[in-house]
Amino acid sequence: MAIILRIIGIALRHKWRLASAYLCMAGAVVAYLLLPRFFGEVIDTLFEVFKDGSVDDFPENEIIVIALIILALGLIRGVLTFFQTYLGESLSQFVAYDIRNAFFDHVQRLSFEFHDQHHTGNLMSRAITDVENIRMFINMGLVRTPYFLSLFVIVAIILLRLDWQLGLLSASFMPVVALHSGVIRLKMRQIWLRVQEKMAELSTILQENLTGVRVVRAFASEAYEEEKFDAKNLDVSDETIEAERLRASNTSFTLFSFLVALGLSLWFGGWLQINDRMSLGELAQFIIYMQILAMPVRMTGWLVNNFARATAAGQRLFEILDTESPVRESATAR
Repeated sequence: MAIILRIIGIALRHKWRLASAYLCMAGAVVAYLLLPRFFGEVIDTLFEVFKDGSVDDFPENEIIVIALIILALGLIRGVLTFFQTYLGESLSQFVAYDIRNAFFDHVQRLSFEFHDQHHTGNLMSRAITDVENIRMFINMGLVRTPYFLSLFVIVAIILLRLDWQLGLLSASFMPVVALHSGVIRLKMRQIWLRVQEKMAELSTILQENLTGVRVVRAFASEAYEEEKFDAKNLDVSDETIEAERLRASNTSFTLFSFLVALGLSLWFGGWLQINDRMSLGELAQFIIYMQILAMPVRMTGWLVNNFARATAAGQRLFEILDTESPVRESATAR
């Protein structure tokens, strides 16, 4: 967690951009969560009209007003989502820029002993691959996690307010999913750390081979170098596949749990509507809110993967940035 907080600290250097992204996100969430309420009102209005059989009293003006409100909310959400996406991407690029500059500047000032112990390919992997993983975390993790989390929490509260029994039934899968995702995240952090270390070794082999290609050709060592590269490349592929297997299993488990909860909610909600304990519009609202809840649920696996990769990347980058050179400049140097 300390590594993630340190990455967030770098992002806070651009706090106005981050705050603007969060402000757009808040507006988009409000617009999005108001939509089901108006859909529910339309359904209840139409149901009452057709139940009474008084088609002559059709509230055309009321329906048109609600339709215009729905269109306006959709437009507002679209515009705010655009700015949230733009601000999130630009923030991530600025953070990557800061980290790359800090990394390069620090490496320039480290001792010859440090450079003797660290291969060039390893340092290049950290400066490129690991920085890119952190950039993705800033854009998709730091900026968008509050969006999905707010949807998750607010929708859960709305569901409980519509009907507390039905709300509790629909939210029954959440603790199980949270516990399962936490366990998967710990496993994936270790896997991504190994992946990035092996990727660094692969970059080292490639860099040494390309810079020394004349020596390799002179001693006819092409087959040996190809075999060495292939073995390390296979290690990277195997570890990455294992990470994706865990991510896919977590996503599948989360979706299955959600669909079970949705099925139970439809069954119990239908029973409540039949017994006049819930209107048809309220049931429709409930189902629409459950569908909105599906989005953050689907993203859980991806976010867990994103946090795990950023933690592993940050650990490798800060290991270099925290290295101090034994060679010190004298304060009285001439």
